Amino acid sequence: MGDDLELASHLEPDDVAEATALLAEVAASTGHQAMSEHTRLELLHGGREDFCALLLRDRNGSLEGYGQLGRHGTTWAVEIAVRPRRHDDGERSVRLLAAAVEAVGRLGGGRLRYWAPRASVADDRRAGQLGFTPERDLLQLRVALPLDKGVRLAPLLEVRAFVPGQDEEAWLTVNNRAFADHPEQGGWDMDELTERETEAWFDPAGFLLYEEGGRLAGSCWTKVHADTEPPMGEIYVISVDPDFHQRGLGRGLTVAGLDHLAEKGLKVGMLYVDGDNTAGTALYLSLGFALDHLDRSYVLEVAATVA
Repeated sequence: MGDDLELASHLEPDDVAEATALLAEVAASTGHQAMSEHTRLELLHGGREDFCALLLRDRNGSLEGYGQLGRHGTTWAVEIAVRPRRHDDGERSVRLLAAAVEAVGRLGGGRLRYWAPRASVADDRRAGQLGFTPERDLLQLRVALPLDKGVRLAPLLEVRAFVPGQDEEAWLTVNNRAFADHPEQGGWDMDELTERETEAWFDPAGFLLYEEGGRLAGSCWTKVHADTEPPMGEIYVISVDPDFHQRGLGRGLTVAGLDHLAEKGLKVGMLYVDGDNTAGTALYLSLGFALDHLDRSYVLEVAATVA
């Protein structure tokens, strides 16, 4: 191809800016963020521990593809993005993914997880070409706002806004209890939460808490995507403490969050739910949500490279 592939354990500000611009171009072309929020935050910091950037440049030095590899616990994860082209045979994506596999091998091997946004048959084929197998689907559901009155059913909950500097510990406790077995949402710490509080999109007025007897029972954290077409309001995190399950709080908190987003003038609500979460999916479909697309993860057990 004539392209040059570079691996880096840290990125300088110019590289961060170039990679960020590429991700923005991909998002504008596809209508979908090219990488997860966690990965984009890692990029903005230029790389932290166990970070590896994959930079694919053309003959002129222009960034044509970007991959980011990191380790979370005992599992490696990689996400990739390539500059949009009218005719794309996927060769750049395969090259970046293959480079990530090789890097994990040199770093001692282990399980490697690869996420493909808006997964397609072509993504399945490219991942399979390198030995990856499908692992998990993440569904993006959307609904028109405001909600139709006929789907509400649950009474409105009395919620209040999150107070930065006051509510972090209580929220982390409930969130980590609610998602004890979840690979991304569970196990959050204070740094992860406060880092998001510094993001431009963070709005405590849209971070809704429901309490009983002075105790946090659940919450609905919303997020506005003003740069999508159309602009969307996301149900970012729904957390219900296990002690309060079977009370209909999930439905009530979802409705509260969607009502808040509708009051801000948004016409489309959105959320993500695991493909195997049948109860959650049934709840959201009953509120009028419909599938827009799915993201898919693939896994590969990478053997350590013998020096």
